[in-house]
Amino acid sequence: MINAYILIMMQPGKTDKAIKEMKKIDKVAKISIIAGEYDIVVRAQVDSLEELLDVTDKIQLVDGVSKTTTQVIEKEITL
Repeated sequence: MINAYILIMMQPGKTDKAIKEMKKIDKVAKISIIAGEYDIVVRAQVDSLEELLDVTDKIQLVDGVSKTTTQVIEKEITL
């Protein structure tokens, strides 16, 4: 299993509708609205890098998404 964070910059006023669309994308595990340079972080859980590319492509096609940056989790530490 590959886990990744997809950081998303949104166009103003389109976040709510975009989140509804992102909820429909298979392999999206969590969606968080954040403060800072990016507006949304999506956590994806996929079986391959090809599936991750597919998720990222689908997110990029959502109306209002202006930029994405994907960060693959190499190691996660549970506290």
